[in-house]
Amino acid sequence: MNLSYKALAAAVLSVAAAGAQAQVQAPTKMYAEIGYAAIGLDATDGTDTLKASPGALTGVFGYQLHPNLAVEGFLGLGLTKDEIELNGAPSGVNAKINNAYGFFIKPGFKVSEGVELFARLGYLRTKLSVSAGGVSVSDTDTSAAYGVGVNLNLTKTSYLQANWTSYYKDDGAKAQGVALAYGMRF
Repeated sequence: MNLSYKALAAAVLSVAAAGAQAQVQAPTKMYAEIGYAAIGLDATDGTDTLKASPGALTGVFGYQLHPNLAVEGFLGLGLTKDEIELNGAPSGVNAKINNAYGFFIKPGFKVSEGVELFARLGYLRTKLSVSAGGVSVSDTDTSAAYGVGVNLNLTKTSYLQANWTSYYKDDGAKAQGVALAYGMRF
């Protein structure tokens, strides 16, 4: 009779342990972010300097490979255009980032339970348009891209993010800026 109580107790403990294990969720590995980026466009040609600040809607879909390393797909869609300044004076020509897409490798580390610092290194293809008087010209180019940022956890599955990213840099032209985003882990 003592043996049957031990067997029953072992069975109850096994079922309870299995139930507790089922309630422990594995850490989420996928995440998505949506945000707004204020992008500064700068180009220098000899003594002439061009500047504009269009805005873009950004989206990221990421997968956490390791607690300190993720891979990300990136998509940026132009929301606003801005008038180009030529040597500090209005030019009457507008600039807009039509789209940008590519990928990043994202190393990072937790400073605390609520704060994570990260860097991004990747490659983007960007399409830029300039327009004036109903005429528009666009160009597409690719470049290495990189940035740094911080995630501030709101809950275990959501966070706010601030980042600085260099989207494009080549031949005296660059596109870089700051972004604010909302992220969800799932």
